[in-house]
Amino acid sequence: MRKRKKKEATLLSFKVVLDTKGTLWTEVGGLPVHEVSKCFKNKDDAYLITKLINEGAVKLDRLNKYLESELVAINYVE
Repeated sequence: MRKRKKKEATLLSFKVVLDTKGTLWTEVGGLPVHEVSKCFKNKDDAYLITKLINEGAVKLDRLNKYLESELVAINYVE
C-alpha cells in the first residue's frame, strides 16, 4: 500500500471542548511558526502563512482569554 500525501493541513485552530466529566475548556492550536518553512518551500507562501498564523493567533488568544474568564466568572457565581 502506497502512502499518500495529505492535501490539507490545519494551520490555525480554536476549540471549545466539553469532556465526558462535564469540564468545559478552550484551546488555540495549529502549525508552529518555526515549522512553516519545512512545510512551505516557496518563500512567498511561507511568509504569507507565517503572517496568517501570527495574526490569527493574536485574535484567537484574545477570544480564548475572554471565554476562559467568562467560564471562571460563571463557576464563581454558581
